[in-house]
Amino acid sequence: MSLGTTTSLAFKRTTDEKTGSIVTQLTPDSSVCNRNYFYQKCFTEDGNKLLISANFDTERNYHLLDLHNETAIHLTEGKGDNVFGGFLTTQDDALIFVKNNKQLIRVDLKNQEHSVLYEVAKGWVGYGTWVPNSACTKVVAIEIKDTDYMELNSWQKFAQFYHQKPLCRLISIDLKTGQRTTIFEENIWLGHPLYRPNDDNTIAFCHEGPHDLVETRMWMIDENGDNMRKVYEQSEEESCTHEFFVPDGSKMMFVSYRPNTNKRQLCSVDAQTLAFKVEAEMPACSHLMSNYDGTLVVGDGSGTPVDVADNTGHGIENDPNLYLINLSDASIRPITEHNTSWKVLNGDRQINHPHPSFTPDDKSVLYSSDVNGTPAIYLATL
Repeated sequence: MSLGTTTSLAFKRTTDEKTGSIVTQLTPDSSVCNRNYFYQKCFTEDGNKLLISANFDTERNYHLLDLHNETAIHLTEGKGDNVFGGFLTTQDDALIFVKNNKQLIRVDLKNQEHSVLYEVAKGWVGYGTWVPNSACTKVVAIEIKDTDYMELNSWQKFAQFYHQKPLCRLISIDLKTGQRTTIFEENIWLGHPLYRPNDDNTIAFCHEGPHDLVETRMWMIDENGDNMRKVYEQSEEESCTHEFFVPDGSKMMFVSYRPNTNKRQLCSVDAQTLAFKVEAEMPACSHLMSNYDGTLVVGDGSGTPVDVADNTGHGIENDPNLYLINLSDASIRPITEHNTSWKVLNGDRQINHPHPSFTPDDKSVLYSSDVNGTPAIYLATL
């Protein structure tokens, strides 16, 4: 399939009998499709178009889906797309994504012209999701020494990589010049790099690995490498995960959980003072994302976590629901059932994770699920 090719889609709509939510399946069961990572921009500002990954041809590539016309335009081709880390620019004029763990590429949405913005230096490998600042003039990223790098195609290798203590460096890349600035590097597995929205001087990252082994997951640092600080001091037996900045930059939110309970906490810290708050007690959601000002949060119910070293006390019954958490009135209600399997597919640990987030108008949530046997992308109205 050549660049610019349009694929016709036939959306399927059903109504959830329990909640009344209208659920729209955007992609066909005949293809493997997924949305990008939950805090990366996927909708155009008007909410009419959506960035997705799909193997409508043979490879899993990026497409721009038109929600009005029920079509998708082919944006990238060939093997090696990081199909979770790509994002639409703030200006809605391009896709930016990593190819083969080596090149950061810009794709013009109008003509699909590709331009290389940055190339990973010899001896290093690009890793994970690279995240832009609010102006989309730079990204913050993780690179790993190539002699330490391994493909993390199972949860067993995920645990192994933690103990390996790979040499990682946290970097910032100027998207105009391609200049790389190393913020710091260390022999510890780093992940989840984030620019605080509307504040380029504040960068967040995590110590990655099995949640019950990582003593302090979340960190912040100034862009020049100074003032590294813990975001939150975890208590004994507490695990924290899937942190994100509220899009207005006011808070960082995250999931906190402990053994021997199926309840979890939605927590936050003030992005400037790091003042801590338990926002809500909630069901066992794995991934959370808020709307722009953090008044609404969507979460995906889950089961026994696979990213812990010791499952003792962490075994819980699977929860198949998507939840809407309204922090304005302290309410929590199910939206619909995602019913995903959470299974690893062909070495992809993330493909069947829902990763829910809001549409720009806060009227629906976007998520992935393999409820019909293959990974597909859905919208559910609120």
